[in-house]
Amino acid sequence: MIKQIQLLGMTFSNYSLREELQLAQDALDCENLQIFLTVSMQTLMKGAGTSELAKRCVEQADMVVIEDPEILSVAGITSSQRIREAEDHLFFTEFVKRLQSGQKNIYLVASKHVALEKIKEILAERYEKLKIVGQYSIEDYPEDLDRMINEINGIAPDVIISVMSTPQQEEFLMHNREKILAKLWYGLGENYSLLIEKKGICWRMRRLIHFGRFKLHVNNYESDDKK
Repeated sequence: MIKQIQLLGMTFSNYSLREELQLAQDALDCENLQIFLTVSMQTLMKGAGTSELAKRCVEQADMVVIEDPEILSVAGITSSQRIREAEDHLFFTEFVKRLQSGQKNIYLVASKHVALEKIKEILAERYEKLKIVGQYSIEDYPEDLDRMINEINGIAPDVIISVMSTPQQEEFLMHNREKILAKLWYGLGENYSLLIEKKGICWRMRRLIHFGRFKLHVNNYESDDKK
């Protein structure tokens, strides 16, 4: 299996579900903060198009979780098992189950109140015994991110689940990774609601539109890179 993907000027990992879950277990035993980033077509386009720091963060992440199977398709990966793992968001499902059964402490971070409330609702609905020990909305103090870091460090959670926007999340991590007292930062990105969205006709139509835009974006990037 292809272990690395190269797209939009970035090189990042492509692990199987089994490998992802092992890396997650290893991360929970580490002393320094490990960064897992979920990437979608949207976040890749925004990161590559607007921020060099975001690109570097994706490349330096300890693991990249591929949310959209279309990313695999564009990268030339045809494994039906790997495509199913991405399409069904199996890492998210299995990892959060393990956090719940292991009684790990979870801290939630979001760019806005509405996103914070939505991710809380999703997690409470699917994982009612998950131990959420704190939460923070950057919308409250957008110019004082040290306040958030201090709150996190006062709790020192096992895992931070983030639904911060791109490139805000990636730029924050590049500047502050060494300051954060937690074992794992799990960035779900802005499309976290897709993790549970029903796959009806409307969903499939939107996916086709996003896929067309993504392929065009990748093709344009590669054409410009060759000039």
